[in-house]
Amino acid sequence: MRVDDPDTVLVPAPPRCGPDAAPVTAPAASPPVAAARTLRLIVVEDEPAIAQIIKDAVEDLGHTVCGIARTEQEAVDLADRERPELALMDVRLAGGGDGIVAARRLAAGFGIRSVFLSGYADHATMRRLTETYPLGVVHKPFSLAQLKTALDLAGRRLRARG
Repeated sequence: MRVDDPDTVLVPAPPRCGPDAAPVTAPAASPPVAAARTLRLIVVEDEPAIAQIIKDAVEDLGHTVCGIARTEQEAVDLADRERPELALMDVRLAGGGDGIVAARRLAAGFGIRSVFLSGYADHATMRRLTETYPLGVVHKPFSLAQLKTALDLAGRRLRARG
């Protein structure tokens, strides 16, 4: 699946993330259309099949997936090794892990913000989730358009920050 949006310039992603990754540059766009921000991110999802679907969708949108983690500790280790800009974070992780706790650890340890992908929308979960100041929340099941919107907004917020 490819995204053919005339308002978005898809930029080929660098082959990997991390401190020695090649810089990402967008081709010149004619004003007033601005290039979408290409992101380097990790997917934190305990279900392998869902993680692969998310990875494929994110890459189809022109972003780079640095890796997939199934547990809180794998997410921290992957973030430490790859230094992505963003984490796509499930709320429930393998081994009884908690994506909200993982998001707090990534933010505190590495300054990495999260977009949550979750099937849980109950009040208590949403309250805990919003306390992490996520860059977005996408409820499962989600469409490619919803994921694209969330990543576009996250990219704009990250660009405004730095």
